[in-house]
Amino acid sequence: MAASSVATAAPSPDDFEDEGFQFDRVINVVDAGADPTGEELVDPIIEEYAEDNTLLYFPEGDYKLFQFINNTADFGEFDLDSYYPLDNFGLLGAGSDRTTIVVPEGRGSGQAGSGMYHKVMFELRYGKNQLIEGFQIDHSAPNTGGRFNVWSDGDLVVRDLHAHGVIDVHMTCFSFGINEQGEEGIVQNVRAPDGATHPGGGVEATGIAVPAWHEGDITIRDCRVEGFQDNGLYASNPSDPATVRVEGGYYANSNISQVRLGQSGSYVKNATVAVTEKIDTDYTVNMRGIRQQDGEGVTVKNCDVVYTADAPSSGAIVTETRTGELTVENSRVRVGDPATVPAIRARTPTADFDTEAMTIENVSITGDATGGSAVQISNRAGNTLKNVCIEESGDGRDGITFDGSSGTVRNAAIDVQGQQIVATDDDNVETRNVRDRANCNGPTLR
Repeated sequence: MAASSVATAAPSPDDFEDEGFQFDRVINVVDAGADPTGEELVDPIIEEYAEDNTLLYFPEGDYKLFQFINNTADFGEFDLDSYYPLDNFGLLGAGSDRTTIVVPEGRGSGQAGSGMYHKVMFELRYGKNQLIEGFQIDHSAPNTGGRFNVWSDGDLVVRDLHAHGVIDVHMTCFSFGINEQGEEGIVQNVRAPDGATHPGGGVEATGIAVPAWHEGDITIRDCRVEGFQDNGLYASNPSDPATVRVEGGYYANSNISQVRLGQSGSYVKNATVAVTEKIDTDYTVNMRGIRQQDGEGVTVKNCDVVYTADAPSSGAIVTETRTGELTVENSRVRVGDPATVPAIRARTPTADFDTEAMTIENVSITGDATGGSAVQISNRAGNTLKNVCIEESGDGRDGITFDGSSGTVRNAAIDVQGQQIVATDDDNVETRNVRDRANCNGPTLR
């Protein structure tokens, strides 16, 4: 992008009052001395003007950033007591197609140290009413990546961030979280479509992470993450009562999980999830689509899931062993050759929950995968499958397998080459109005 040599007018503080921000001043960083050509570091300008009730405006241009962290400790020696909260604070670009944060070549590669904070390019931690909007983050230089963390105390708005370039170092691209219970934040239109390569050894790269200390409610809306070796959206680490709400977006071809959740009340809805290519990594490959890793009560609603990759996986939608109830509703899943994974899989639980049952309602499963079963439920009691349509044409493909499980199948159309329903104990499975001809709606890659 060609950098602008002329500083454009900064917005007025009044422009943000409707969203609850109370900026007393807006600093045009170019007027304050920042270099919009990307030659000189912008770090000193941010550090000088980062105060409460302040919005830093970055006009069109390129801004080289080595590191900003709202912490007074020396580089690489950070501790929680050294952070200073920033309330009513923000960074605003002219748009991700006009304002670029340039990550210096070699950043994040270990040249400045091997710890996590040596890889952090930007971190805003503590403080309320914070806004980050309108930047491209350019990781395209070789051996380069800069981690971008925003861990707010509440009323966080992050919009229109675009990670450009393949990340070829071990790091998380973005991390967002809310530090306090009962507080909220929204992350919208954050994109990391270029993914990462595998440098080999150590921890692989993650697209968007929600940290374990997230305690509030965060909505991740209309984001796009593709091609990371260690999860696309990794959001299962926080504990109840924290929630993560995934609304819309496109998540594809990352290892481990495309979307990974684990808190009661968390959900993914209106999203598109795709696994169509095997990831290139030295790490163990298990390319799940949507994954409930921990906890209970996660909901998958109105999602389109496609799995056609010739890659190891435990399933397109999976609830793992440390989980309770999972609900999948109003969604469409296609598993196509050469993939043979279940469309929906519930693994044997190893933890105690009030209920470990699956609820699958108004779900369509299509494809031509061979062998195995479209739905596989292991050692879970009281499962409910209602208004389910399964149309899979692959040889030896069964419809629903109850492995040591009980449940009810009602108003279902199951058209498969194998058995409609497989149960280790038929007395534990009740069926009502199950047909053998189906015409199911398939998912759409949006």
